[in-house]
Amino acid sequence: MGILNSFFSLFQDKREVLNLEEFNDELAFRISWDPLVGGGTNFCTHRLQKMPGLMNSSIEFKPTFVAYLFSLFFSAMGLIACFFTFFTGAMDIGVLISLSCLGFGLWSLWCLIKHKSTFNGSTRVFCKNEKSFGFDDICAIQLLREYVSGNKNSYYSYELNLVCMNGERINIIDHGALRAIREDASMLADYLSIPVWDAIDFRIPDSGPDRDLKAELLRNNLG
Repeated sequence: MGILNSFFSLFQDKREVLNLEEFNDELAFRISWDPLVGGGTNFCTHRLQKMPGLMNSSIEFKPTFVAYLFSLFFSAMGLIACFFTFFTGAMDIGVLISLSCLGFGLWSLWCLIKHKSTFNGSTRVFCKNEKSFGFDDICAIQLLREYVSGNKNSYYSYELNLVCMNGERINIIDHGALRAIREDASMLADYLSIPVWDAIDFRIPDSGPDRDLKAELLRNNLG
């Protein structure tokens, strides 16, 4: 029995439990700490960059060169496979493979462009997916870790979410570069003058009556 316990302990999450009281905000008890989006990538897809121009005070999450290269590679392979299939006459399985590669490449490219997010310091408005939010509606940045298990490899992907005053969370990026996402979170936090709620190195506490009670006590103390 002791051997089995020792074996299964190797797979247990040994991180400390996240203490939500350290954030000194009762909203931290009300929001979800589960990953907002499933999956992710094992490489860096976006980085936060200042927009060019002396009078421009905007910053934007832009796709990285590696991310563009990844999408264009599959698109190019799909096109090459289409031409090869056409000239060789292998129309049955060849068309399926070529269209799958092309479709995946174009879909991943669309996802990269879709996840571009712009923060305009002049108008104090954040825009993503044709939606806009005021800076005053955003109260914190949430960082989460998710274990992604695949058929050939497994990895950790990290989320950067915005936490709104009403408890809504907005996913900004989700990729596998820990150092990059923490650097971008720090830069964005300074830009918006809001805190970073970093839960990457911690286990998420269970929800329940005890958690609600702590939120109520913290709300009273802050009031």
